[in-house]
Amino acid sequence: MSIKNSYCSWCFEKSHHTLKEASRLSRNLYVCSKCENHTLECRYCKNMTKGRPKDEVLEQMEIWGQGKFTQTWNNELCAEHDGTIASFERLKMKIGEVSDYDDIFKRDVKNLSRYGKYAGFGVAGVAGVAGVALSGGTGAAPIAASLGKMGLLGATAKGTAISGLYGASLTSASLAAIGGSVAAGTTIISASGLALGGVMGGVLANQYYADDKSFKIRKLLDNETDNRTIFINGFTQENELNFHDWIIRQLNYDSNHKIYGVNWASKTNIKLGKAFAYGVGKRSAREMLIRIASSGGKASASKLSPMAWMLMIRDLAANPWHSAMMRAAQTGVQVAEAISRTEGQKYNLVGHSLGCRVIYYTLEALSTKKKKYINDVILLGGAVGKNDQKGWWEALQAVDGDLYNCYSSEDSVLAYLYRTTNAGLSNPIGISPLVVKNVDNVHNVNCNNLVYSHMKWKEHYGEILKKIYG
Repeated sequence: MSIKNSYCSWCFEKSHHTLKEASRLSRNLYVCSKCENHTLECRYCKNMTKGRPKDEVLEQMEIWGQGKFTQTWNNELCAEHDGTIASFERLKMKIGEVSDYDDIFKRDVKNLSRYGKYAGFGVAGVAGVAGVALSGGTGAAPIAASLGKMGLLGATAKGTAISGLYGASLTSASLAAIGGSVAAGTTIISASGLALGGVMGGVLANQYYADDKSFKIRKLLDNETDNRTIFINGFTQENELNFHDWIIRQLNYDSNHKIYGVNWASKTNIKLGKAFAYGVGKRSAREMLIRIASSGGKASASKLSPMAWMLMIRDLAANPWHSAMMRAAQTGVQVAEAISRTEGQKYNLVGHSLGCRVIYYTLEALSTKKKKYINDVILLGGAVGKNDQKGWWEALQAVDGDLYNCYSSEDSVLAYLYRTTNAGLSNPIGISPLVVKNVDNVHNVNCNNLVYSHMKWKEHYGEILKKIYG
């Protein structure tokens, strides 16, 4: 019996592949010992490509509308050569510190799909489906989640009522129910727990990295200390790579920190940043924000028919604010993935605006890990909803220290734009206290006397640190 010991493009594990059908005219057909899907030898290396999936996988794909557009199940290229991942070997790798995260995306071989070779064959596998980046029509995640929470979207493919879900699971399942792919329904969920820092987390990371090339975690300041702080911006400037505004205020208060900065979704955030540059106190700025939030969103949710909801979701998908909100969820999983690959390290997380949303999803993803990687969390003007008690409770399980919600009722971007673009169904933490039942490590910091504009939060970071720590 012929057996090959190679990496599988279905499960991404190195496994035994047993010969099932020999062929003189084409390639031999094998079965992977770990995932039991059919495999064939890659045209360019000894790793294995995808063949026909086993019946259970095929049935699940058909439920989610996958597999109907397949030209052939017998893929020509393995996951390295078709660009799905950079390297089989690096999917499990640990990193010395969080800024080394790019190392897992270093390619061992050429991505032949970039040159048009064998493009269009097959469909994504179990891991591939779970790892496809959240983009292309999924920008209306908050509205979709609200729709699901109201009980209007039925059940998941497994029969679980969508209205009974919460947090990332609710968002993902709702997106899938309104016509998103299985990727939209499983990506964030699949990135939590044991997947983080392992093979499946690595596959997801590769997909996200391909979708947002601006994503990077940079070491901004090195120190011989265990105090590690990661800063995450909301609306970034095009060339803002050094995070000078954060660093100078952190050092003035406490210089004993090793500092990192996360860049993400720069194109989307730049569009928003231009609108917010002058604050929303001016009429022209308010009008610009209203144009960005072109969906309307003023009607009461209870008065909208299902068709009206669908039209709103379609319109919001192209809205840069919603695109940025969905990117924030994606980026949060990336940050969690990177953190979980370090060993013996803990981090403080500090975010502004949509950066707080990134942190929320980072915490949700990390919350199912037994180990705690997060010390304190500081959220400034958070553009993330406050009403999901279960979601916040879950997120807080990842925090070993305290979470400080810094809010100002004077932040009119959050008070008006956030509520408008979410059809009035979500109240942001950045304008009022966050209350989470059965936890004692959430502290609300009233910054009304300091912050009068959404773009002024970071200017007062030093004073806010004094409010928090004295």
